[in-house]
Amino acid sequence: MRRVEGGETALGVWRRHETRASVETLRMRADRLDGEDRALAQMYLEHGNSLRQIGQLMGLTPQSVGRRIRRILRRLTDETYEVCLGNREDFNGRELSIVRDHFIGGLSKSCISRNRGLTYYRVDATLRKARRYAASVKGGNV
Repeated sequence: MRRVEGGETALGVWRRHETRASVETLRMRADRLDGEDRALAQMYLEHGNSLRQIGQLMGLTPQSVGRRIRRILRRLTDETYEVCLGNREDFNGRELSIVRDHFIGGLSKSCISRNRGLTYYRVDATLRKARRYAASVKGGNV
């Protein structure tokens, strides 16, 4: 591995750049979040607050803040919603709403079905369709 300035390997520079790019992507995606999830993501990603600081501000334990942030980041890094949004012509409005509720809002299938007046089966089938579609796009099949 070739060394670059400061004794760092080229791979280390690339990973640091990749990390910066992914943090920027997360920041842009965090704008789609609502309420407390958005506030937590902004405090963690943009302001660099520690879990303890965020917990004190929000009245939560650092452990629960860590769990919530981990779930939020997992939802934000999942490409399924982005792929579906970029290919709107293959999804109707109701399907996009279901996908958004699940992958951005973090709602469970049962909660989505109750809120939208749909059957659990319809919500589950829509989410399976979205995941299959995202996997096929990622694999280059669409």
